[in-house]
Amino acid sequence: MRTQLTVRGRALWGLLLAMVVALSATMPGAAVQAAAVAIVNANQWKDMSGNVIQAHAGGAIKVGSVYYWYGVERNEDAGWTFKQINLYSSTDLKSWTFVHAVLTQGSHPELNWSKVERPKIVYNAATGKFVMWMHYENGANYSLAHAAVAISDTVDGDYEFLGHFRPEADGVEHQSRDATLFVDDDGTAYFISSARGNADLNVYRLNADYTQIDALTATLFPGNYREAPAMVKRNGYYYLLTSGATGWSYNQAKYAYSTNIASGWSSLYDIGSPSTFEGQGNFILPVSGTEGTDYIYMTDRHAGAFGEHFNYGKYVWHKLNFVSDTNLKLDWFPKLSIDTAAGKVEKAAQNNGTGLGLKKDFAPIDTFLSVGYEDEYFYMSDKLSAESAWEKIDVDGVYFILKHKRTGKYLHNDPALGNKLNLVDPVWTGHNVQWSQTDAGGGYVRLIHRSSGKVLTSYPYGANLSLQPTTNTSNQTKWRLVE
Repeated sequence: MRTQLTVRGRALWGLLLAMVVALSATMPGAAVQAAAVAIVNANQWKDMSGNVIQAHAGGAIKVGSVYYWYGVERNEDAGWTFKQINLYSSTDLKSWTFVHAVLTQGSHPELNWSKVERPKIVYNAATGKFVMWMHYENGANYSLAHAAVAISDTVDGDYEFLGHFRPEADGVEHQSRDATLFVDDDGTAYFISSARGNADLNVYRLNADYTQIDALTATLFPGNYREAPAMVKRNGYYYLLTSGATGWSYNQAKYAYSTNIASGWSSLYDIGSPSTFEGQGNFILPVSGTEGTDYIYMTDRHAGAFGEHFNYGKYVWHKLNFVSDTNLKLDWFPKLSIDTAAGKVEKAAQNNGTGLGLKKDFAPIDTFLSVGYEDEYFYMSDKLSAESAWEKIDVDGVYFILKHKRTGKYLHNDPALGNKLNLVDPVWTGHNVQWSQTDAGGGYVRLIHRSSGKVLTSYPYGANLSLQPTTNTSNQTKWRLVE
């Protein structure tokens, strides 16, 4: 039976929410917000224990002063089946502590051999439960097109798996794949998922406890094949960001807006680069503080697009810029500055530097191979800075070493790294740190690694630095060496 919150119930919901927020802010152990931090985009970030964060295609929720980031980790089997949903905590959105695997393949028999994607968690103040919805498939293929639901008494608890199904409305079962959750100001929750072979996006109103479909509210953009939905509300406007449906390949993100979640939606408008800076959206995270609220568009750079296992995906976070109530913008920020105390998200400043620049100019902006100050992540800066300054050290007139000036370390590969690269201390002088260059025409060169014989390759947004066979003559293998 369908149920809705009464006026009295909605008032109670608001009171409970205010109490939860007030209580969580004063709980013992609630962390003090840190100063502004900078994250290096398009990398496999590590947690405070030095382990790679596995939180792909997920989202985030703030409880008190603590942000919780969650997402999927898959098994290393041929089918990339579901392993678990991991949860991490932070107060500054950079220093992440692994908390708990909140849902695993052992949580329920139906999860033992399955695919689980795009989990989203919201809090239901009326029931005191944290509710997770996700996309569910069997371990073999994507034929089910089901939604699934799990609940927990705490954000970091063991979630109870309630089951999986196709959303039903007015006696019709609908396919459900990429999806998100959204809770409106009055406590009404909505489940938004791609349907009809990803051709449509359905918006469903949920029941009072957020665990069942109550009604089909709207079908958006029929026949436009939009997926990876993410919704936020600001100044009375609903905003929905989506990607195209092209598998692992990147495509143009688009947004639409309305003052009514059920109707009156605008046309779809392009946002960001044609490849969405080699990423696909997951979630829009408000960051509120003493100076207001900024928004982070959390995206994934899927490893499948580069022929790698799902767990090797990288994270790319953007500031979602509201130029006006009807005009949204994404720019490429190689490093993102986040101040959770102030509620500010902006492009991180980069100090000027002098030296050799390894430049890409195939994107709308020029980018330079760089290394982050603190964590030595590779990234592509949009200026020649102290982090993008290199030096060529001649070995024998043909081969040379590429030294990163700020760190003093050498660009390096050995067989244990596969096609990946890292920086090593200057005590290394053998073939694994030596390079040569060949003319690629038009003022470009290719950089050949001496030991492997492969070429240095990068994408313009965020490195994805690797070695590739010399038969690869794409733009990703071409560099300009500039002073």
